[in-house]
Amino acid sequence: MKTVLSADLGGTKCRFALVTEDLAVIGERQIPTPDDRSAFLAELSSNFSALRELAVEHGMPAQAIGIGTAGVVHRGGRIIDYAPNLPVEKDCALAEAIEASLGLPVTLINDGRAAALGEYRQGYASGSDPLLALFFGTGIGIGLVLESAPYAGVSNAAGEIGHTIFRPDGLPCVCGRRGCYEAYCAGGPMCARALQELGHPPEGEQSWSVGAIRAAAARDARCAAILEDCALAAGAMVASACMLLNPQAVVLGGGVLKGWPELRKRIEDFAQGWCSPVVLRELSFVPSLGESDAILWGAAAETGKLW
Repeated sequence: MKTVLSADLGGTKCRFALVTEDLAVIGERQIPTPDDRSAFLAELSSNFSALRELAVEHGMPAQAIGIGTAGVVHRGGRIIDYAPNLPVEKDCALAEAIEASLGLPVTLINDGRAAALGEYRQGYASGSDPLLALFFGTGIGIGLVLESAPYAGVSNAAGEIGHTIFRPDGLPCVCGRRGCYEAYCAGGPMCARALQELGHPPEGEQSWSVGAIRAAAARDARCAAILEDCALAAGAMVASACMLLNPQAVVLGGGVLKGWPELRKRIEDFAQGWCSPVVLRELSFVPSLGESDAILWGAAAETGKLW
């Protein structure tokens, strides 16, 4: 059976696994995302090496490496243009560095795009076209599958909807601008805002999480305001994307929705109330089947080595 080494590189954690041609995920490994570039590259090499050995032990040696990464990837899938949530420099030649270490061909793809491709292949809305996938995690991942392939844009930078404007001169964003959607409805900025406005997390919590903000909202207006800002931003962003792109299906997933499950309905209700009837006519909203596994599926598929 053909296999590919696959990774999901996010701002909070990195996941690694062996993905088979029937999209089974084997030998998953997970680490917190290092803050240091050298440690980051060393962890990538170490985890890929361990999985490569596992593949050989099972008699199905890996054909390639597919990496779904936060940030913008240059056309060609070799270089990360920029990734504000990862410890890499601008124009990081990540594929080349990993190839030098492991000797397998490496392909990079934006994580939102990878997730959309994974959900298109075997999610709850598989085969829906166009398919729009949005993942609310540390940042916001988005991907559009159009005519069976991820839409890339002229410079392979399509999909950065989290860094479009929600409130001009609003909250600061990790991208260096102010007022981006991501500053309001991504988990990292929500937790950073809670720390800044409320200080230490509630007793029993090591750090702020979306779940902790949700739990505290009933007794603290500041937490309630963070959630309301998130719901408005997320709803407006998804509704705008639907009006612009007219998808057949919207997949919603990510850690923010796990910590605050009610947000899913808030987003759907906003879109249903805002979008025009013609856009809503054939539109369905579905949860993510794969969640972060969808990134592994899509990154593996992007290598072109499984089919």
